[in-house]
Amino acid sequence: MSDQMPADQMPPDQMPPDETPSGQTPFEQTQPGRPPADGQRGLKGWVARRAEAMLSKPRRALPALVEPGDHQVVLQVIGANPVTVITVITEATGLDFMSASKVAQDAPTVVVSGISEASAERVVERLEKAGAKAVVGEKYRPESSG
Repeated sequence: MSDQMPADQMPPDQMPPDETPSGQTPFEQTQPGRPPADGQRGLKGWVARRAEAMLSKPRRALPALVEPGDHQVVLQVIGANPVTVITVITEATGLDFMSASKVAQDAPTVVVSGISEASAERVVERLEKAGAKAVVGEKYRPESSG
């Protein structure tokens, strides 16, 4: 028979060093000589930094989708494929992926305004191809009373 108490009944100051409670799961604990998960080095760290940079990088809108004019595109329903809809929004507006996803979640909302009718039709066509429901509308112009 062993004279040792089970580890779960020992006071913390008498526990062996490898069994000290840390409040973290084994996956959350860092290994000696390795940086924590938020400051990873090597390939995993590079991939994490690259993904974060790509998701928050502003882009240019496609020229065919932003010809100047008096029309706007209203996203009514995001549909079944939100990622492809968000991609179309990034192409049409130049927003980064995260900002475009916020626009998509706020549907119904104006996605693009101040574009030509042809550009608005192209944006609506791409959004509908991605599974969303969108319409072309004219900009609101208050009537001048006079």
